[in-house]
Amino acid sequence: MASILKVGDTWRAQVRRKGHKSISETFPTKAQAVAWARKVEADMDARRFNDTRGLANITLKELIDWYFEEIGAAHPFGKNKTAVLRTWQRDHGEVSVADITSDYVTDFVRKRRRAGASGVTISIDLTYLGGVFKSARDLRKLPLNLEVISSARANMAHLKISSKSKERARRPTEKEISDLCDYLDRHSSLPMRDIIFFAIESAMRVDEITRLRWVDLNEADRTIIIRDRKHPRQKQGNDQEVPLLGKTFDIIRRQPRPEKITTESRIFPVKVDTITTIFPRAKNALGIKDLHFHDLRHEGVSRLFEQGYQIQEVALVSGHRDWKMLARYTQIRAKDLHRSTSFL
Repeated sequence: MASILKVGDTWRAQVRRKGHKSISETFPTKAQAVAWARKVEADMDARRFNDTRGLANITLKELIDWYFEEIGAAHPFGKNKTAVLRTWQRDHGEVSVADITSDYVTDFVRKRRRAGASGVTISIDLTYLGGVFKSARDLRKLPLNLEVISSARANMAHLKISSKSKERARRPTEKEISDLCDYLDRHSSLPMRDIIFFAIESAMRVDEITRLRWVDLNEADRTIIIRDRKHPRQKQGNDQEVPLLGKTFDIIRRQPRPEKITTESRIFPVKVDTITTIFPRAKNALGIKDLHFHDLRHEGVSRLFEQGYQIQEVALVSGHRDWKMLARYTQIRAKDLHRSTSFL
């Protein structure tokens, strides 16, 4: 039983339960003290009680450091997740975990929005912070309230901040592709023409193209292995063998091979950052609007559908795990649905 004591003009309720630190609270009336004590006891008995007093001594930086050591060591995080968590540490690291309330996170959302961050980016920030909180709650048994994150996410809707990404439907024209290749032939020593056409015909992401290795090329079967392909859950070990369709096999074969091929010898030894710097520079010089290198992958997937490949075949090439995601890569026009229905 809780002890209810009168202290001056107030009433103090104190609860002692095995496995919990003693906790007390003061109220203006006895009824309030009794009601509070009963609720605390009921929550303790039902294992719903979260004693957050210990959280005041833990900073967010310390919690994220633990997350990197405990979770990241076994399953290394991707670049984006690592960058987001390090930003949380840099900007909010000294804040006590106990002070990260729904209001605090909602204020973070407002500031990120005013700074120009998109709703998708903000949602990712919250997702990664929520992952830290959930792991610490489950593994360290810290009384962290996950509703802090879900409440702030719900408030995004009230603030008219959409967390859904805007689907792109931009496809380059033949002239744009030709002009880009001609420009890059004149202004770059890199095999950008081959890389551009390979990106379209293979429907690979730029980082997948730059990681392709000679040792993973199967010339007899005209296939190649993409190492650690993007996966919603697996960050490493998701290797996938894909066919080299169209001109992709010929493009690879004309790339210079090193005299001694090692396991690290890459077919396109170019950095991702180099490609994503050169490409927009060429685009801007030519006056081409709203075209990203990733749109070449979009173009490639769309062409596969136009060539008559089935969705499961396209998924094998593109690496999409969810076939529903492929729907946005097909721009079906009304006029394309006309077919001959005459049997005469």
